[in-house]
Amino acid sequence: MLVSKEEVQQYIPQRHPIVMVDGLLEHEGDVSVSALTIAPDNIFVSDGHFQMPGMVENIAQTAALRMGYSHKLEAKQSGAAPAKPPVGFIGEVKNLKIHLLPPVGATIHTRIEVLHTIFTASVIRGEVLYDGQVAAECEMKIFTQP
Repeated sequence: MLVSKEEVQQYIPQRHPIVMVDGLLEHEGDVSVSALTIAPDNIFVSDGHFQMPGMVENIAQTAALRMGYSHKLEAKQSGAAPAKPPVGFIGEVKNLKIHLLPPVGATIHTRIEVLHTIFTASVIRGEVLYDGQVAAECEMKIFTQP
């Protein structure tokens, strides 16, 4: 694991109870993968299942975790002091499909791929995976504060 649950908040701007990632598993090229174990007290759990807004936020936070991790790597390589995690905003969610709602206790893996980046805007494709199946997928436009 590249970033553990204990370290996540060093890489993302979100704080409890909105943290929707437990760690960064992979980070290679334009692709990153996070993990989240769905707790019963998660604010996006209803009727024993992780709901659509939680999966959308999980995709966005996987992108935030990727960006925070990349910034820390760049700072380390350049010898600069690490900056605060960048703050981003979802500008658009496109082609959102919910295939299933993962149950409480499940661990989901979320894969994002950066499709395009222009200035402070990125377009990503995200997939939430549970038990070998795609639970949710979408494209997302994210704007980052300069």
